[in-house]
Amino acid sequence: MGENRLFKKFIISYVCFVLLPFSAVLAGVMVYANRLQLKNDMIQNEILASQMVNAISRQTELAENMCSSILQNQSILNFFDKEYVSSPDLSYYRTTIHEFVKTTNGMSDIKLRIYLENTSIPMGFGIFYPMRYIDQGEVFQRFYHSEQESVWLDGDFDSELPENRRLGSSDTYHYLHKIQVGSRLLGVVEAMVPKRMLAVHDALSQPGLVVLDGCYFYNYSDRSLTEDQLRGFSEGDMTGHTALLVYSRYELPKGPFDIVVISTRSQITLLTALAVLLLLVVVIVMVAGFFAYNRRLIRDIHHCLDGMAVAIENDFNPPEGPDGFSIAEIAKRRDEISVLARRITYLLGQIRFLLDQKIQKETAAKEAVLLALQHQINPHFLYNTMEVFSARMELAGLYEESSAVSAFCRMMRYNMNSKDLMSTLGEEIDQVKYYIAIQRIRDIPFEVRFDIPAELLKERVIRFLLEPFVENSFKYRGDASPLEVSVSARMLDGQIELLIRNNGEAVLPERMVELNERFKNGPVSVKSHGMRIGLNNINSRLKLFYGESHYIRVDCDGEITTFRFLVERRPDRVEETLV
Repeated sequence: MGENRLFKKFIISYVCFVLLPFSAVLAGVMVYANRLQLKNDMIQNEILASQMVNAISRQTELAENMCSSILQNQSILNFFDKEYVSSPDLSYYRTTIHEFVKTTNGMSDIKLRIYLENTSIPMGFGIFYPMRYIDQGEVFQRFYHSEQESVWLDGDFDSELPENRRLGSSDTYHYLHKIQVGSRLLGVVEAMVPKRMLAVHDALSQPGLVVLDGCYFYNYSDRSLTEDQLRGFSEGDMTGHTALLVYSRYELPKGPFDIVVISTRSQITLLTALAVLLLLVVVIVMVAGFFAYNRRLIRDIHHCLDGMAVAIENDFNPPEGPDGFSIAEIAKRRDEISVLARRITYLLGQIRFLLDQKIQKETAAKEAVLLALQHQINPHFLYNTMEVFSARMELAGLYEESSAVSAFCRMMRYNMNSKDLMSTLGEEIDQVKYYIAIQRIRDIPFEVRFDIPAELLKERVIRFLLEPFVENSFKYRGDASPLEVSVSARMLDGQIELLIRNNGEAVLPERMVELNERFKNGPVSVKSHGMRIGLNNINSRLKLFYGESHYIRVDCDGEITTFRFLVERRPDRVEETLV
């Protein structure tokens, strides 16, 4: 495994799972912030435009109200409708009608004119005019003969007339309202509003006001705009934006023009640029630190893996390695890699232990096979010879000796049948009884008791389990008279527990500790000791066949010594063999 290859994997992982998601999130935040700022700019621009509309609406409403004040005066309407014939009419006209209109006309810079169909009323005073002064233009005729009551017109609405007959001017808007009595048209009242009155200015800045194609453009930005750009704002959506500007357009319901308010769109400030730059620097530092740490991490991992590879070639013994980077030294640290090093060291130790166990088990198995093969040498010759001795003893009247030799032959036949690894618990008990029959020819007082449930006699166990314990009891009987031996069995947690007790020579506490330690943790070894099979042999075969948790336990209370061990239950149909 190459270090660069692993490092490239870390780089790819970092780019895929850290850098790209971070960049995507940052881009998303920037886009969202930009949209939020744009939305705020458009809201501010709409607020500004709303203020402009309100200010202009107040001026247009003033002109409309001035005209309405005349049209709502019934006495004036009656005067406009009646025939002017006598001097009282002139007096009423001069003192009442003219003064009312003059007073109304002087309320502001808005000027009123009244155009009448009644030609009998004297014209003059700069207020009253006959209809022929205004009814020559096509635009006016279209309004006058329509169903509209009022209309706003630009100052050049009569531009098609000869110059000496024009009423409007380029710096004035005209509000015209029909004078009606029932269905009859009496004329038109006109409010002339100077355009300067509608050029509303911001309190803090002087916007660049541009009038183009019937639109008032209030440019609050610091940029000069071309006519094409302005027309684009007037013809586009009601609200919109460009890369640098935002705009809002309002159409006055009765006004003479539309309003377009333009302001500057917020851009990235110096503080924002510094913040983004600082963020980039932080990201670069993080990336550098990440790769530096990962390179050190990968180096330590490779030291562990290389040490493991060398250990595999060196019988799983960890190498020394360079100073500070051997597995043993890395394991002393307190980080994640030290945990890996400790696990590798533990794994190598376990492998060495298992290999030693395997070698011991293979050696023990071979020794057991050799021992079994040795026991098979001329077995029938031995059986026949011993049977001849037994028959001669019986003929000579040595019946007890003959019975002992016969029991010995049966034991020998059982022991030399090395093909079968397992027998029943009942057959093992028979072996003990054969041994007891042999011991009866000796002048030794003893008593052997059996406590084996009948249902356990058919349980299958490995051979040669019980007789060596009884034999050991006779060997170490001490001063016991009589020697008492008991063999019992019981079920314990689904397994069979076998117990052999005797009242012979007591086992000292130090010796008991030594035996229990040797039986539990001693190496597996099957070796013959003269003509008998020792307890170490039984303990090793228990571990080999049933597992490491099956071993002999020794207890002694000063008078009674107890040997106990567990065997697993095995089905009757399973046949285990040595060879």
